[in-house]
Amino acid sequence: MQYPFFLPIIQLYAIFECMEEYQTNRNVSRVSTDGLSNIRHAGLFARFVAVIVDLAIMGVVFFGLVLLTQNTVCVNSPYVKKAQEEYYGYNIDSGLYEKNEADGTYKERTFDNYLEYQDMFYSYYTDYLVNKCPEKYRVNYNGKDNYWFNVFVLGQNDDLKLYSDTDLNKRNELVRVTGAELFTYKLDAEEKPLYDEIALARCLKNNPEAEVSLDDRTKLIRYFYISDADNVNNETCYYHIATLDLVNRTFVSKAYDTWYNHYYSYPMIACLSLSMIIFFFVIPMIFKNGETLGKLIFHLGLVNKLGYRYNRLQLIPRFLFMMVIVVALYFIIGVSLWLLGILTFLALVSYGLAIFTHNHQAIHDFIAGTIVIDKIHSEIYQNATQEEKIKDEINSVKSLIPDVETPRDESVLYVNKNYGKDDNNKEG
Repeated sequence: MQYPFFLPIIQLYAIFECMEEYQTNRNVSRVSTDGLSNIRHAGLFARFVAVIVDLAIMGVVFFGLVLLTQNTVCVNSPYVKKAQEEYYGYNIDSGLYEKNEADGTYKERTFDNYLEYQDMFYSYYTDYLVNKCPEKYRVNYNGKDNYWFNVFVLGQNDDLKLYSDTDLNKRNELVRVTGAELFTYKLDAEEKPLYDEIALARCLKNNPEAEVSLDDRTKLIRYFYISDADNVNNETCYYHIATLDLVNRTFVSKAYDTWYNHYYSYPMIACLSLSMIIFFFVIPMIFKNGETLGKLIFHLGLVNKLGYRYNRLQLIPRFLFMMVIVVALYFIIGVSLWLLGILTFLALVSYGLAIFTHNHQAIHDFIAGTIVIDKIHSEIYQNATQEEKIKDEINSVKSLIPDVETPRDESVLYVNKNYGKDDNNKEG
């Protein structure tokens, strides 16, 4: 790409030109800024459509750059590959997902028996998080794995008073209510709860060998897992709770952030910044009236607040204001409806100022000291000296034009009174 090579040359040219213009203008000022009779302000509708055109063209280039970057640089980056494999590896090692052989990613694990779901979640909490995840982030249930599982997964009461009310209240309503309805502690021969054993489904009536009806089996499976196709009422199942727990584990969230940032966020912010630099700084820097592509189409341009040729250095604060706002909001909010809403609000405020201010200046115009004009109906002078010189030349030319409205002396005109008469009637 040639852009990085040409930009310093353009900037140096602009700086030298602006310095020369400053030397010419430093002792010259406009007598009055009221009216700015040599310019006509740009129409608000034309300005709005020009911005839409600029954003549309920039958007196409932006998304093209993002796709190109992701499909050429990011996909082949060893760092991105490692981060992706680490993140996917945590998900598959947890036992909550299985590898999708079609694309090498992961997918949900599904079973036909509720006990298989129960075993999967038991393995996740009491084996993976205790023994297999990164050592720094492993948990300890104080030798009460089964009891913890009964209380926090199957919704049983904390009869042994091992946990605080705060911890118990953090349990999802599905666990506290539905889990308590579907499961109960297994009882010994004296009908005392066996806290060290996994709770049983109530429908078994303390007999692990009992048959489970189709209706009860369906309820038990839906407690653990509901497919997206069957979840028409947006119900919660324990699979959602467990996978959310995995995502919020520090080691998983770090791996995800590393992969996401290097594959999505950083390429997007880099391409967005490059697109904005090209369309709102480089292109206006090239054209003498600070035109973007949209302004070129609608014959709009920039002048300084005195109505003279703008200084190219004014593009720096004009552009940086927009750049800083967009990039800062992107890092704070990310790509979301909030970002679109805030930018839309700021745009409305800015264009509200353009409607009601004397010279129709938006926020970035105030910051840079620029005015957007209609080039077709404006006379753009370099400075006050040039304006005065051109007007003097025009006035001197006007003084040489004869006054054609004053009739000449008829004595100097030859009048043939017989003009048009027949030649035979002429006098000899």
